[in-house]
Amino acid sequence: MIDVIDFGIAPNGEAVQLYTLKNEKGITATITNYGGILTSLKIQIADEERDVILGFDDLDEYTSADYKSNCPYFGALIGRYGNRINKGKFKIDDKEFQLNCNLGEHHLHGGFEGFDKKVWKAEILSDSELKLSYTSPDGEEHFPGNLAIEVVYALTSENELQIKYQAVTDQTTPINLTQHSYFNLSKQPTDILDHMLKINTDYILETDDLLIPGGQLLEVENTVFDFRTKKTIRQDIEELENYDDCFAFKESTENPRKVAELTDEKDTLTMEIYTTFPGLQLYTGKYIDSGIKKKFGPYAGVALEGQGYPDAPNHSIFKHGWLKPGEIYKQQTSYRFIF
Repeated sequence: MIDVIDFGIAPNGEAVQLYTLKNEKGITATITNYGGILTSLKIQIADEERDVILGFDDLDEYTSADYKSNCPYFGALIGRYGNRINKGKFKIDDKEFQLNCNLGEHHLHGGFEGFDKKVWKAEILSDSELKLSYTSPDGEEHFPGNLAIEVVYALTSENELQIKYQAVTDQTTPINLTQHSYFNLSKQPTDILDHMLKINTDYILETDDLLIPGGQLLEVENTVFDFRTKKTIRQDIEELENYDDCFAFKESTENPRKVAELTDEKDTLTMEIYTTFPGLQLYTGKYIDSGIKKKFGPYAGVALEGQGYPDAPNHSIFKHGWLKPGEIYKQQTSYRFIF
């Protein structure tokens, strides 16, 4: 069964719930319909329980001024467009649209009031599946079209947390949905720098200093971005101080394929990442500084987000980033745990 409890009142006055999914292997995933946030993901290993994501125990932490000022998007569903859109601008049939810009002169993660701050409608589909629904109205954050979104969280008996996205629209609109959990697999969490990471691609998206794409894919060979052989996150991070980069797989796929794996420093827990998306955003969390009752600091967790490329609507070479009337947007990212 999926357990349901009250989780408080959202800033808009709506009541919010907390849903807990469990499997027979001792994994529990706890999700709130405020922002579709995955608040905890606990794994029973031998006689100890690990919470492998960064999250809070009460709604007030997610809505506090402290949290909003740092805005790390812990565990949240992101949209209408995850990542960046250059200067918040794009064109449809020669008509220019100007989105709200919440990251200097650029648009990030859906704007000032993205999907991470919405109260989603929740529906229990089965003992292991929770569906969240939200309709983004035409003009929200200045996006065109009414966009109806469904996201299903499913916890399988194979120790896999699946996140399935589906959306339809009545006008052509940019779209890039994702889920923004930060992972720390350690038994006694400190930082993630000694976690071992492998990413199965030869390419990374070229970006400028503000992480806006130039439109090219760069080879990772002989660079600090080469994770094709598993290495610690710490190994090459000194040159950059922080990874915040989109690793590119060139195309979306109909079925999820394995794109990466993360292992704790003691090699006791591994997380495999599968996705249909053409990109995987790696963010190592240098700028995390959030929480009052439960405090998280720099490098406390690492985000590994299956998603489309940032700013795809402004690059014709990227064959995604749009949804048109009559089309169905479908994507999936899964996290599978081996212990």
